[in-house]
Amino acid sequence: MYEIRFTGAAEKYLKKVKEKGLKKAFQEALEKISSDPYIGELKTGDLAGAYCYDVYYSKTNYELVYRIY
Repeated sequence: MYEIRFTGAAEKYLKKVKEKGLKKAFQEALEKISSDPYIGELKTGDLAGAYCYDVYYSKTNYELVYRIY
């Protein structure tokens, strides 16, 4: 398993999330990324070198962007 570290902005946002279902969706996504970080899609352009993983919840798409070090 890989260690996940958050930027200050990401940590602040995740603390503000109050809806339990959305929190659970993020937690499941982070567990998947932790076990296999290459599960996400490699980005190009401005985000070159970063991966993204989509989380769908309540008809809304949330995109987790991360880097592997």
